[in-house]
Amino acid sequence: MTDDVPRAAPPPALTPYLLLGFVALVLALTARAPASLLQRVLPASGSGIQVSAWGGTVWNGQAAVNQSGEAGLWRWNLIPSALLLGRIAFQVDASGMADLHGRLDRGIGGWAAHDLHGTVPARLLQPLLPPGWSLPGDVRLAGIDLARRGLSTGAWSAAAGQFRWAGGAMQLSLGSQVQSATLPPLIATLHRDGDRLQVSLVEEAGGASLADVAVAPDGSVETKLRERLLRYSGRTSGANPDSVVVTSVQRPH
Repeated sequence: MTDDVPRAAPPPALTPYLLLGFVALVLALTARAPASLLQRVLPASGSGIQVSAWGGTVWNGQAAVNQSGEAGLWRWNLIPSALLLGRIAFQVDASGMADLHGRLDRGIGGWAAHDLHGTVPARLLQPLLPPGWSLPGDVRLAGIDLARRGLSTGAWSAAAGQFRWAGGAMQLSLGSQVQSATLPPLIATLHRDGDRLQVSLVEEAGGASLADVAVAPDGSVETKLRERLLRYSGRTSGANPDSVVVTSVQRPH
C-alpha cells in the first residue's frame, strides 16, 4: 500500500507581478519627470514648429508653441492604461493658433490619433492636400481617427472622420499649371482603402464629388480631379461633371 504524499503547490507565476511592477515604476518616473524631456521626441527640423516654456511633468504638462509667428499652447495628460499595451498615449488640448482636442499615441509599430475635433488653420493640413493646393482660412475637424504602421511611411490601418471648409478663393494644381478657383463650402471625408488613406472631397450642399486623393504607404499622393472642380476654375472640357479629367501622382522626395 502506497501512502499519498501531499505535493507542494507550484509557485505563482512571476510574469504578471513583474509587468505590474514595471508599469508602476514607469508611472512613478513620469509623474516626476520634467515635461521638457518630451522635446527629445519632437522632429529636429522640418516641422516649422518651435516649442518652448515647458511646464509641469511628462505626465501632466504644457508647452508654448509657435509656427510662422502664430503662438499657441499645448496641454496634455498621460493615459496610463496605454502602457499596458506597450504604447505611450496622451489626451491633448491645443489652444491659440489651433483649437484642437483628442488623443495621440505612439508605439514601436506606429502612431495613431483618436477623436480629433476642433478648428485648425488650413495650412497645418497641407500634408493631406494634393501637391500645389493651398487653402486659406480655417478647417473644422470632426471625429478624426487615423493610424499608421510606421512614423513617416507605412500602411494606413485606420481612417475616419471629416474636415469642413467654409469655401472661398484657393489655389490648386491642374496638371503642371497652378490655377485659382473660388469654391463653395466643402467636406473632405477620410476612409481607408486597403493600406492607403483615401480623402474624398465633395460639395457640402448636395454632396457632389470634386476630387479624390489617395496617400500610399510610401508617401506617394495620387490626385484625381473631376470635371466639376475644373469648372470652378473657369476651365471645362465639356465632359460629364463626374468624369475624372486630371490624374497626377506626387512621389515622396
